[in-house]
Amino acid sequence: MKLTYWVAEILDGERSESIVARTRHECEQKLLAYGSAEKYAAPAKRSLLYEDAFDLFEMVTGPGAGRGMG
Repeated sequence: MKLTYWVAEILDGERSESIVARTRHECEQKLLAYGSAEKYAAPAKRSLLYEDAFDLFEMVTGPGAGRGMG
């Protein structure tokens, strides 16, 4: 299975503060809503391949969470 999403990474801060959205438009709207677009990189499309729901769960909660993302 494939999960595709858009992310605007924060330039100076924790990765958890990056903006994540389902579509580019939604990501751009969130940037505008937060009112500080200069603090973020341009939205970039990302995809994550996984076999099933458990595989996805393990990727995001296991050691080094986020492994294989991007």
